[in-house]
Amino acid sequence: IASYLDSRGVPVEIIDGARQANYLARLRSEVPHCNFAAFSVMTTQVGQALKVSQLIKELNPSCKIIWGGAHPTFFPEQTIKNSLIDIVCVGEGEETILEIVSGKNLKDIEGVVYKEGNAIIANKIRTLHDPAKMPLFNWDLVSEEILKRLALIPSLTSRGCPHRCTFCINAILKNNWRPRTVQQVLEDLRIIKSKDYFRGKPIRFWDENFFVDIARAKAIIDGMIANDLIIPWETTVRANYIREGMISDGLMAKLKKSGCYLLSFGAESGCPRLLKKMKKDINPEDVISSAKSALRHGIIPQYSFMIGLPGETRSEMMETLGLIDKLAKLSPDVQILGPQTFRPYPGSELYDECVASGWKAPQSLEEWADLS
Repeated sequence: IASYLDSRGVPVEIIDGARQANYLARLRSEVPHCNFAAFSVMTTQVGQALKVSQLIKELNPSCKIIWGGAHPTFFPEQTIKNSLIDIVCVGEGEETILEIVSGKNLKDIEGVVYKEGNAIIANKIRTLHDPAKMPLFNWDLVSEEILKRLALIPSLTSRGCPHRCTFCINAILKNNWRPRTVQQVLEDLRIIKSKDYFRGKPIRFWDENFFVDIARAKAIIDGMIANDLIIPWETTVRANYIREGMISDGLMAKLKKSGCYLLSFGAESGCPRLLKKMKKDINPEDVISSAKSALRHGIIPQYSFMIGLPGETRSEMMETLGLIDKLAKLSPDVQILGPQTFRPYPGSELYDECVASGWKAPQSLEEWADLS
């Protein structure tokens, strides 16, 4: 969003509360001169975002506070009810934020929820952006302090996902897969490779699903090899993509040659019934097969799991632990994330099932902050 605003001539500052040791001092310095302060908020960040929003209002009561990201998108009206928040941005925010800061009347801006007196106004949802029309990321907007503290260089070659997993934000929001062009991705990599402060650091393609279009993925990988853009990199992939006709042995070898050292899989469960319930469209055999293929090519396979789905039994949790045990026995190089606790997102079948079974959803930002 900062890169998009900057490309349109809007002065913008990025403050990173996770990587800037003096971020509160930066806030105190910048906020008195700001017209808007925008947050991207996940559910687990609600408590801290409220504290920082309070600080901003104390420093500059006229500064308009905008909340966007996953939590406000799922709970826009609950979010805007909080007195600290002036505008909620629903969904992808580049064009919405530009129109807000350019002074366009809120009633004419798609993708916003705001207050008008005691009334809450929710405008039409904005259509999804085309990432190919977005500018390249402007690293000059990020302070050297932040860049030096990055363990992984973040990059993005696409948005969304075409699959139907019932627990996932993309399926719930119908966040369809949209790619950037091969040329844009390679230019990003060229810029990253030219920066001294990135030397020796790996890249993470933070795509929801890097390999949706295999021909495009191959073109990116071939371009990395042909254009001396070989950098250690990792990304996400589905376990059932590791097969002939998708990610074959030949393509796995090219991945390794281009610098890929880790593939991250969402295995989720070792229980076939729960995988079917999640509409994950994979099975435990796909998970084991994908691990063997990655290990054969010297690529680290990383698997994330979750437990606590509605209706999950103790024996089904043990099936997940059994699959984790099988993976761990394949090699010490296999990485396991979790099992993490299932979090229900509104609008999903699993959320409705949780509510029907008696789970009481928090009714305010403060209650979410206490929960997380």
